[in-house]
Amino acid sequence: MNKKTIHLIKKITLTIIFSVMSFAMQGCFSDKGGGSQNSILNLSPQQQLHGAIVTLETEKVIYDESKLNNNISVLDRSATGASGQTKYEIVFFTALYKSYYIDLMFKKGNFKSKQIFDLLKASESDLKYFAKANYRTDDYHLILGIFNSIRNFIHADENEKRMVYKRAKKHFAKLFRDGFFYTSDFKIGGAFISQNDVRLLQIENEIRYENPIEAFDYLKKLDTESEDFSDKAQYLIKKAQLLYLAGEIKEALDLMNEFKTKKYLRSPYYDEGLWVLKGIYETLSEDDDNFSVDIKVVKNLLKECGGFYSKSGVLKLSDYLPKLSETSQALFKASYLYYKSKYKEAVDIMYDLLDYPEAVQHKFKKQDADPDEKLKAHRILLRCYEKMKKISSDKIEEEKTLASSEFDTEEVIIDLEKLIELEKKKRGEIVYDTEEVAASTGEVSIENTAEVSLDTKEVKAPAKKEKSVSQKAREQLKKEAMKETAAISGATTEVSATAEVSASDAKALKTTAEVKIEEDVKSSSEAAGTAEVKAAKGN
Repeated sequence: MNKKTIHLIKKITLTIIFSVMSFAMQGCFSDKGGGSQNSILNLSPQQQLHGAIVTLETEKVIYDESKLNNNISVLDRSATGASGQTKYEIVFFTALYKSYYIDLMFKKGNFKSKQIFDLLKASESDLKYFAKANYRTDDYHLILGIFNSIRNFIHADENEKRMVYKRAKKHFAKLFRDGFFYTSDFKIGGAFISQNDVRLLQIENEIRYENPIEAFDYLKKLDTESEDFSDKAQYLIKKAQLLYLAGEIKEALDLMNEFKTKKYLRSPYYDEGLWVLKGIYETLSEDDDNFSVDIKVVKNLLKECGGFYSKSGVLKLSDYLPKLSETSQALFKASYLYYKSKYKEAVDIMYDLLDYPEAVQHKFKKQDADPDEKLKAHRILLRCYEKMKKISSDKIEEEKTLASSEFDTEEVIIDLEKLIELEKKKRGEIVYDTEEVAASTGEVSIENTAEVSLDTKEVKAPAKKEKSVSQKAREQLKKEAMKETAAISGATTEVSATAEVSASDAKALKTTAEVKIEEDVKSSSEAAGTAEVKAAKGN
């Protein structure tokens, strides 16, 4: 054979060898024996969770649509093989990722309501067990407050919108207690979520409900509670949006101008701040072409970031915020004046809107404001009266009556399990209160887990509740992930699907109560529609 033929044979042989090796390695390293759609390494749920938490803590992932979506998918798959505390953690962080992903969908404006509702319901079906297990109690209220605020943004039906608005309000209020300051045990882009951030979420909920007096009142409280927080990027962004809605565009610009410097470059909210600043310039440019230069400057800064807000298809600030009628603009303006302690000026606007005989201005006609706007006007007037001197008690009492609504005393249910049950009944589905918890949550093994009373179904809180995820537990999760990754890279042992906690580690984690809740579906009565819960406390 000539050299050319020999070379060809060698080439074919090597190609076959490498093909076989490639196929074999694909089988070894792919998830569940192969398939390009699976992960490169067969990582355990603990490792997947650890990776998602680290990404959330160290990167500006809240502005990366593809990363958010990808991590949601990864965590959803990991949840099927997880149990105990790992399961609960995956459920929580999946919900958190969804909240940021949905926020970006809102900023694009091309979402479908059903898609959003399905995302929320998928998380809530597992989150409902948190209250029963007394697990991450404060974070449970945080995430459900966010979820209901999201619904508040979407709902068009007046009654549904009012209920989800009130639920969000109640969930957020749970995080404000005497002698307690909420701080998360996880980070978003290098920063913890604090009680001050929850105030901003309350303001967001009020903006979505177009209730300006409550929004500015929360801002007033926040200014009093924490002076240092007023220099944070997220505070400036939310306040600028309120000023924008109140028609104080120039003041909003003065507030946001520092985003053109490098002061907030390392903040996880830097990109969003530039987007708000661009929106302010775009509104100002409608009356003054000179601002077009500033728009180009901010666009270049966004381009340098290369994130979500630099892409085409993102809504303008004016399109994202509520479209206000002339009367609604007056409500925001008066609420802003209340915030600035200019109570008399705020009262004058409300006198005009309500067609009071004391009105000095006559910009509005009596029929301009609808009943809901008039109710909000009376509430603004009442807040101002309570702050003003020389206002008679009779006048205040009169406004209290006018500011009251038939819906003020309506029942607002926030218990997630009960809400899911009511929703099933509403749809005519058979309700099983005793769904097998193990199928959704796996075995529950968490610190100081509450016991479920057999007779009353009430959750008995433990005598002393420690933080849901201690620093030691977080470090243990990290060690397990690193240990299993090292085992894979050495190709000496297979990676375990779920990490076991050793006796020495268990000692370091102090005492851990393991609760195994087993529920058997009994025959349900048509009148009650409920079943008995059988709970057994494991060893």
